[in-house]
Amino acid sequence: MTRLLLKIFLAYWVVAGIVILISDYEPHRHIHNPELADALDSALAMDGRTMVDAYEGGRCRELQKMLSSSRDRMYLASTDGRVLCGDPGVSDLRKLVATAVKQQKRMTANYEWYQLLAAPVTSPSGAKYVFLLKSNYSSALHINGMLPGYTTVCISCVVTVFLGLLIVLPIRRLRQAAGQIAMGRLDARVRWWSSSTRKSGKRGGDDINQLIRDFNHMAERLESLANAQRMLLRDVSHELRSPLTRLSVGLGLAREQAPANMCESLDRIESEAARLNALIGQILSLSQLDSMPRLDSACHISLSALVVDLLPDIEYEAAQSDCIIRSTIAEGCYVSGDEELIRAAVENLLRNAIKYASGSGMIHVETAVEERQGEKFSTVRISDNGPGIPEHEIGLVIKPFYRADRSRHWQQEGYGIGLAIADRATRLHGGVLGIRNKTDGGLIVEIFLPAAEQPEATHLAVTEHAVSS
Repeated sequence: MTRLLLKIFLAYWVVAGIVILISDYEPHRHIHNPELADALDSALAMDGRTMVDAYEGGRCRELQKMLSSSRDRMYLASTDGRVLCGDPGVSDLRKLVATAVKQQKRMTANYEWYQLLAAPVTSPSGAKYVFLLKSNYSSALHINGMLPGYTTVCISCVVTVFLGLLIVLPIRRLRQAAGQIAMGRLDARVRWWSSSTRKSGKRGGDDINQLIRDFNHMAERLESLANAQRMLLRDVSHELRSPLTRLSVGLGLAREQAPANMCESLDRIESEAARLNALIGQILSLSQLDSMPRLDSACHISLSALVVDLLPDIEYEAAQSDCIIRSTIAEGCYVSGDEELIRAAVENLLRNAIKYASGSGMIHVETAVEERQGEKFSTVRISDNGPGIPEHEIGLVIKPFYRADRSRHWQQEGYGIGLAIADRATRLHGGVLGIRNKTDGGLIVEIFLPAAEQPEATHLAVTEHAVSS
């Protein structure tokens, strides 16, 4: 917001400065109001006769002393540029006088701190002179007579700031709403004061109001499409549960009547049905997370205790894949949220690590309290020595059904939903899921959750142990 406001402010004053320079390139020799011009010429003629009388009467010094306290000074010069009464201290006076004599009218020259006017005047005896008026600028801003006064500058600044805010504020709200939509809050809308933005059926208002209305319409369409997709996914998954249940019942009946040579085929059918049932369960979990705008209830959770509780089952699964699990559990890792969602996120990440680090792999699980950008986070860090993920695909693996290693897609178990579930559960708690490759090979996945205060009389010592197959 500040940068755009500054650009508008500077753009206005750059253009204003160019206009002032062009308009003041030639001094103000002409006043466009005839009445003011006549009044000025009459005043200069009257003062000019006073100076001529003082000069011809030998009273120049006396008149100069009388004018010493005045902001404007008066002088008298001959037509050839010689100063006859007083000394204005101007080096190029002759040029101004010659121009006034030639044009036979009032001429003006602007200097850094004052303005000099030259007007031809004739004495009662017929002698010709040039009357000089040296007028100091009333404001220090009038450098060379070009810049406006304090009042004009203040008014222009207020108008410029108001104009900038009128443009910047709706753009800022658009940016905030776009950021919320990018974070998954598809119900975000831009609220603006103009009533025209509320009239979706009419195209009233200026371009900014129309942009806000179009943005809100786009957000509504995105929300409706996303909701339709979630409902379709959920309904299809629910509908698949019924035939799966009937398939399980039919499979049980078939085993009772099938000959021995059919057992292998029936086992394969049962295995595929179980995989399909697991996939449906994950899809329903993902759909549930997507449809939750916020946590309904939150409780105090020890992240370290949650990981310790998960370790026995994970270690058993790791032993089946010939993996080694090492853990470093720190005390003080507390968060506020839904324990089942956080457990599901950590469990999915651990099983994902086992899958890719299988075969004498090493997995390290760590909990810690860390500070990021001035805020404290309770962290779960899971690292393995598997193949890692190509750098350009790190941001894509949290999408549902995405596989980083597509060449091995048919060989891999799972469906590419685990990371998506972990990411959505983490974001629902106001946290961040971080994924990066290790320099020596492997992958590090981190869950950063806002830290909560440690409850009294609760302590979990830092432990480190290793389990191998």
